[in-house]
Amino acid sequence: MPFVDPFTSDVMDHFSRQTIRECSNTSDLVTSQFDFKTHRYRLHIHKHLAEPLLRVNGNASIECFYMKLLTNPEAIDDSKHKEPNKHHLTNHQLLPKNADFVITKCYLRKSKKRYEKIQYNAMSLIQDRLTEEQVRDFVEEQKVHPRPSVFIMGLDSTSRINLRRSMPLVYQYVSRPGWYEMQGYNKVGDNTFPNLVAFLTGNSEAGVESVCDLRKPGCLDKLPFIWKRFKVANYTTAFAEDCAQIDTFNYLKPGFQKQPTDYYLRPLISALEAAFPVTKDYGNAYCVGRHLSFSYVWDFGKQFIERFLGRSSIFGFLWSNSFTHDSFEAATALDKLFRKYLGTFEDAGLFRRSIVILMSDHGQRFKTLRQAASGYYEERMPMMFIYIPPWFRKMYPHLVKNLKANRNRLTSNYDMHMTLQHLLQLNVTSPQDFPTEHQAKACPTCQSLFFKVPLNRTCEMAGIEEKWCCCQPTVTVTKAPYVANIVEAIIRQMNEHLKLRKIDHLCAEYKLKKLNKADQKSILASGLRPADKDEHVYIIEFETVPSSPTFEATVRWNNRTQKLLPMDVDEISRLSSYKNDANCINIKTAKKYCICKDSIAKEN
Repeated sequence: MPFVDPFTSDVMDHFSRQTIRECSNTSDLVTSQFDFKTHRYRLHIHKHLAEPLLRVNGNASIECFYMKLLTNPEAIDDSKHKEPNKHHLTNHQLLPKNADFVITKCYLRKSKKRYEKIQYNAMSLIQDRLTEEQVRDFVEEQKVHPRPSVFIMGLDSTSRINLRRSMPLVYQYVSRPGWYEMQGYNKVGDNTFPNLVAFLTGNSEAGVESVCDLRKPGCLDKLPFIWKRFKVANYTTAFAEDCAQIDTFNYLKPGFQKQPTDYYLRPLISALEAAFPVTKDYGNAYCVGRHLSFSYVWDFGKQFIERFLGRSSIFGFLWSNSFTHDSFEAATALDKLFRKYLGTFEDAGLFRRSIVILMSDHGQRFKTLRQAASGYYEERMPMMFIYIPPWFRKMYPHLVKNLKANRNRLTSNYDMHMTLQHLLQLNVTSPQDFPTEHQAKACPTCQSLFFKVPLNRTCEMAGIEEKWCCCQPTVTVTKAPYVANIVEAIIRQMNEHLKLRKIDHLCAEYKLKKLNKADQKSILASGLRPADKDEHVYIIEFETVPSSPTFEATVRWNNRTQKLLPMDVDEISRLSSYKNDANCINIKTAKKYCICKDSIAKEN
């Protein structure tokens, strides 16, 4: 894989550092605090913050209420809620242990029946439901057989290249001793879902769909998410993600029917986005009520760490879309805040006993960054950093030595899945020791990164399809006479595909507008060689009409027969945004290439 300079002029000419915008300029009237004596939460009312209002309103007083947010067990997805009952809130109010999410409302009471809203707020509460016996058993077990907690932090659409460009403070933090960057980490799918499914289940999207229909409620609950194994191993588990409208398991899917982990943030996020004012910035929910959408996730993570570190092994999975999903520059606004959260987690003791992963699913898939000279690698090489605590390095030096050797070797999401599996069975001595049910189903040749990866590893061995593979160097052949035939054949197949999927009544027919670039992949000595010497792999970037979308197709073409080998149109990449083009269709894969006829009519 080539070195990519993050600071080339074709990117930096379009790059500007952003500043974070606060969602409110006032402090919270009501805050929560965990009472370690009672192991319950208290709510505090800071009435002094409302004194300016009281001074100008004579005999007025402050009254606050709280509501427990209740999930609806009869709903077919995890975003439905029951209407909460309102309770009068007194200062230092002790909350019941079944209050996982709370909405608070404070009013200026001017008379018996006259109330004026002052402030609405919401908070998640990580309740402590461990028994004294469970804590005692954990402490004794750690003395004899210590095992690491696992804490995974993800920022959507962040390449290892853009992290260096946009988040220097965070990059400096993860460059400290104990961190290992997987510089050859290559994504295995187009968008978030296939990449996280590979990471969390060891299966591909196609493999999952052979098990159950992802469009039907209950399918996701059947999948072998790695947090289930950690739960069986007596870990306390948590999962949080922001931006309810586009989150990984609910975008064009019904979500989970059963709560997937011990602590799960989605019920709060989806309720708040429905009930509170939502301000959009960088393309997604930015402010939800008085707080950043981003902060709900990481405050949840902070509580989870504080509540259980030293009392239970923990498995946490935090994921954020709000800043980075649609804008590569927005990461610059996030840099200082995210670095602050890392420091907060460090102060809470996370890095003393835990293996910590900072990762992404892929890089930017469209717009400016994707269309830069380095865009091919930006999209395919997400960041992947792994922190190993000192005690683990001392106890398992051979495993850490292998991890260190793997930093510059080709690795994938399936390898990371096997690495998580390895943490649950540290006694295994080779990749072959894992039972079949714990191996990555979509990639039998993938392995834990605590075992040394072969130097001559190919993308096929790592479960990476040719379309996503970054190993092969390319030669630009845009002006070659046969390229026009290739792009015409691609467009023909795209139009035929619309008819085969029976969506041609919704989606407009394509016509070539412009050929932007054509690259031919080189054949490596260690890679697969086609049976026909005239068969080559080409990466073709082109624009079509109507609406001028930019596509990229990776195809096989035979220069002797002048024929395109079978091509899966669903695997085509869209380099420009489809947000305004595909509202007529709810088929996930088709959204990126369908140009809705009704959207053309609106343009005209």
